[in-house]
Amino acid sequence: MKIGVFGGRFDPVHIGHLILAQDVLEHAKLDKILFLLSYSPPHKNVILSYENRLKLLDAALEKEVFFETCTIEKTLNLKKAYTAIVLEELSKKMPHDELYFIMGEDQFMNLSSWYMPHKIFEFARVIVLKRYKGKMQSDFSDDVLYVNRRIIEISSTEIRERIKKGLQITYLVPQKVEEIIKREGFYK
Repeated sequence: MKIGVFGGRFDPVHIGHLILAQDVLEHAKLDKILFLLSYSPPHKNVILSYENRLKLLDAALEKEVFFETCTIEKTLNLKKAYTAIVLEELSKKMPHDELYFIMGEDQFMNLSSWYMPHKIFEFARVIVLKRYKGKMQSDFSDDVLYVNRRIIEISSTEIRERIKKGLQITYLVPQKVEEIIKREGFYK
């Protein structure tokens, strides 16, 4: 099977994540996408605990046929969960599947600063969500599959800010996610 790996903090998961994943699934003709929930991201902080972000992600994906939550980073319990290491472990667990690591254009342009970036290409094909037309210049430009990304003006930061201000998040997150956020008082 062709399996996409879409990593993130998902703090919280929102409709934009799901739309982008659906676009990649269709354009790259993947069989499934794993939403790889960051456990200890090396470059960014998280607001909600891993368990609460997992609760929201599971709620968002519960009825999805082609999307699945992936908790390997928690299982590995690494001090810093670098992509190259996580993909290596995933490839061991899924030796008969072809992995496709999904990343944004901004991340791709900084890939040379990541931990062992060349190893990423040993364990997965890389799909770059491209926002702009034209060739991107990177040490890895020739080794990736580009998928044109639609512009979705939704971010987890915006959602957290709206919650703090008492504004609605309806239509920005899946209904079940909104229900849990309200019930649990997340991000207030």
